[in-house]
Amino acid sequence: MLRKILFQTHWLLGITAGLVLALVGVTGALLSYEQPLLRALNPGVMTVSDDGRQALAPDVLLARVRARGGGVPQSLTLYADPARSARVAFAPPPGAVAAPGGRVRGQTRYLDPYTGELLAKPRGEGFFRTTMQLHRWLAAGEVGKQVVGASTLALVFFCLSGLYLRWPRRWRSPRAWLHLDTALTGRRFLWHLHSVVATWLLVPYLVMALSGLYWSYGWYRDGLLALSGAPVSAQRGPPAAVGPGEGEAPEVDVAAAFAVFEGVVPGWSTVTLRLPTAPGQPLEWSYQDPAPPHERANNRLALDPATLAVSAHERYRDKPLGQRLMAGIFPLHSGSWFGGIGLFVFCVASLAMPLFAVTGLQLYLDRRAKKRAGLARRREREQARTRAPSAG
Repeated sequence: MLRKILFQTHWLLGITAGLVLALVGVTGALLSYEQPLLRALNPGVMTVSDDGRQALAPDVLLARVRARGGGVPQSLTLYADPARSARVAFAPPPGAVAAPGGRVRGQTRYLDPYTGELLAKPRGEGFFRTTMQLHRWLAAGEVGKQVVGASTLALVFFCLSGLYLRWPRRWRSPRAWLHLDTALTGRRFLWHLHSVVATWLLVPYLVMALSGLYWSYGWYRDGLLALSGAPVSAQRGPPAAVGPGEGEAPEVDVAAAFAVFEGVVPGWSTVTLRLPTAPGQPLEWSYQDPAPPHERANNRLALDPATLAVSAHERYRDKPLGQRLMAGIFPLHSGSWFGGIGLFVFCVASLAMPLFAVTGLQLYLDRRAKKRAGLARRREREQARTRAPSAG
């Protein structure tokens, strides 16, 4: 009875949530290599030629951005790689509308680190922004977010129920689990392909699903943060209400602040300076080590904007494992937590999701067709018995 219930639920969810997961998988695969693809599409914007030139100091870059007008800089990102452009983020204009993700963001522009010139907007960003919206909430707001969340829960069920339904008699044999028999044909081959490839990708799918739920449900995210002991990170919002004459952000000596940063941090691969936007906020440096384990392995150095004294220095590598996992939940979800090979495997697993939707649907339709054919044969036999002369 348990097997029958699991089977019926598995195929029912497969022809519904499986279609959503196929779209989520393909878009996730595209997002896996978003930054390398954008850099390849945008030479001269996201990458520059240094030609032996000396990069401008951060305070000079910010001064040139301010002199051109067009916005108030809130952060500046620099790279140790001389071929990478700098990046400046501006404060959102008054009355700015929240993005589909719920956050109010200002404009972000790339910057020539050698001249301070604002560069053109990269091509392809709109495509990847739409791809991300499809991946996270089907580009359909809260309703789409709930559909993706429910489908992600279904992926966990697919992994566990599929493992139970295909449990082989020789379960201790790796061949029984992993060998794909290409000599099979028809329905047997479809079932074999569906189940064996799913076994190959079982671990990536479970990691994707269990990490992806972090963005789907607040209760799940809060539970993970509580278990890991990680603090709930508050988004930087608009300045809090203050008294008269106290509402302006403090002036910061960026050159002196950068000198303090370089004195504390001997080497880095990327660094982002976040300027205070209201009284009481620190001046923050978010940076990565010269060889970070993944793209979210950020360290944080906070300075008092008035005295430039160090108020906090949080190192990623010094955090407990649970907190490192929460800080790296995105690399864990994409597979880059496990290096370049992990990113590639997770990308292939994402691309394979339509395979299970297609083979599962084919198996379902074949089963329905055989069931209808069996009922038709049964009716024919009953009609034949009715027409046959009764025995004397």
